[in-house]
Amino acid sequence: MELDIVSLLWNSASVVATVVIHSLGTMLIVAERPRMFDAASRHGKVLLGQLVIMVVVVQLLALHLAEIVFWGVCLRALGFFSGLKSSVYFAGISYTSLGYSGALPATRIGLSEVLIAIVGLLMFGWSIGVLVTTVVQYERMAFGFDPSSPLPVKSGSAIPLGAPSHRRS
Repeated sequence: MELDIVSLLWNSASVVATVVIHSLGTMLIVAERPRMFDAASRHGKVLLGQLVIMVVVVQLLALHLAEIVFWGVCLRALGFFSGLKSSVYFAGISYTSLGYSGALPATRIGLSEVLIAIVGLLMFGWSIGVLVTTVVQYERMAFGFDPSSPLPVKSGSAIPLGAPSHRRS
């Protein structure tokens, strides 16, 4: 694996760009959730709440695919691959941390593969956090309880019954 200043700068910029893409994408997803859950709470709570979860999963999937395509376009632009299809495939295999079997198209790409895998793992972890909070919101809305608390939640309230309110008078 060769390391040169161009590879180091490109990889650093790509990591930052991926985090920015993911940050903006999750902000849009999270900002949309309250409106979707509000509509679900007025109508069929259980089925529409499950639809909200499905929409969030599809949005997160699209976000990850956009990040994979971003890495593929960058790899192609740097001349590591002769075609966009193979560069996106390589980026996808690396992003999901499956690995490319050690068959690197260029010696300079080794650092890129490692960073793509690390960033992919971090972005998947971030997305899992978004998905978990979505499911918690769904269970609060549809079933009236907070899965993170052993205490029941009063309908329409995020504070469990019997929990201290932590309000100052």
